This record gives sequence, C-alpha cells and structure tokens, in this order.
Amino acid sequence: MKKLLVFVLLIISTKIFSQETASPNQENATGDSTIYEDIADKAEFPGGIDAFRNNFSKTFKIGKVNGRGKIKSEVRFVVDQQGMITDIITIGDNKSMNKEMERTVKAMSKTKWIPAKINGQPVKFRFKLPITINIEN
Repeated sequence: MKKLLVFVLLIISTKIFSQETASPNQENATGDSTIYEDIADKAEFPGGIDAFRNNFSKTFKIGKVNGRGKIKSEVRFVVDQQGMITDIITIGDNKSMNKEMERTVKAMSKTKWIPAKINGQPVKFRFKLPITINIEN
C-alpha cells in the first residue's frame, strides 16, 4: 500500500510540475520558451542562406555516409536569442547520414547567427535543413 501511495504521488507531482508545450507558431508574452518556425524576420546565417549551404557542403563528409541510392535526412536546430545553435536533431532512416549531418552542424555551431526577431525583439527560431543525396557505386 505504501508503494502504491508513493507511486501515485510521483505521478501526480510529475503532472503538476511538467512544463506546458507551446505550439511553434504561438506568440508568447515572455518569448523565452517559445520556438518560432514561421515568422517574417527569420534567423540568418552571416552571409545568408547561400553562405550557410556552402559552409555546410564544405564541412559535410560524404565518405562517412554508408548506403546506396537516394538517402534523405533532415537536420533541425534552434537558433537562440543570442544567435547560438542549440537542440540539434536529425531525422532520417540512415543512421550514418544523420550522424554526419549532426557532426556538420555542431562543427558550424561556433558561428554566431543573426537571431530571428518579432517586433524587434530576438526570439528562438527552429531551422530545418532537408538533405537528399544519391550515392552510386
């Protein structure tokens, strides 16, 4: 009975103290925890998106990716209010591709971005980069 009571209290406290998740496009008065995706003044890599793509392609090592044919993956990360990259996540079926994309973004994370803004105030912004490569042998 004592174990059951402890378990129930644990579940209730977890529910009470858990954080509320905000939708990505929801505007928050504090702006600290909300991560935006679709806003007019997006986060920008110094030199623009072409500079980011060029830097990414120079840093990415295709030789570390195992597999054949068309390989798709997506890397997502957050550019915080200071312009730093955080919360890197990769999505895709090929683990070696995901790992290399994550390594590449981590290597590029030393470069400070221009943060996204809403009403002139910097906010967190989720950046998504889908990549498709075709490996032929």
